Amino acid sequence: MNKSVLLSGLMLAVSVAIAAPTVFASGGGGGGGWHPFSKTAAPNPDAPDFSAIFNWGVKIKNMDELFLIAGHGAHDETGEIQFPDDPVAQTQYILDNFDVYLADNGYDRDDIIRIEFTMTNDVTESDFNQILGLFAGYFAPVAVKPAAGTLRIVDALAIPGMKVEYEIWCAK
Repeated sequence: MNKSVLLSGLMLAVSVAIAAPTVFASGGGGGGGWHPFSKTAAPNPDAPDFSAIFNWGVKIKNMDELFLIAGHGAHDETGEIQFPDDPVAQTQYILDNFDVYLADNGYDRDDIIRIEFTMTNDVTESDFNQILGLFAGYFAPVAVKPAAGTLRIVDALAIPGMKVEYEIWCAK
């Protein structure tokens, strides 16, 4: 396993372990009871406007649960890649099936707070622009878009023919 990936995961686990007891012990809002979960966009006026797809920041208040979803590729239940070597079709396949996975776990698109993109280095600029268009369409009905994580470009992904993988963070 890549040392930086392992270190990042470990740092996340430690930060959640430290922060979660403090957040939940305080009742989530302090000063008079629990307040409902909220997700608020935090635009950056010094950065380009990508608000159709993601926000530069998202403030989460009064969270009950954090749901970290491992990287999803365009594979079926047997692990076979659908649309080998076609990153745009793979992205559409992932998005077409993602709502079911979210719903099976008690979530929906409105609960997505962060998305991480991983693509192979042979994804073209045209492919990438089409992928961004697919994400813009997917998040069109969502009032507060998630924060985008790092776009990682790699030589290859786990399964031959796999060109894209997306990790999602959700909160309630």
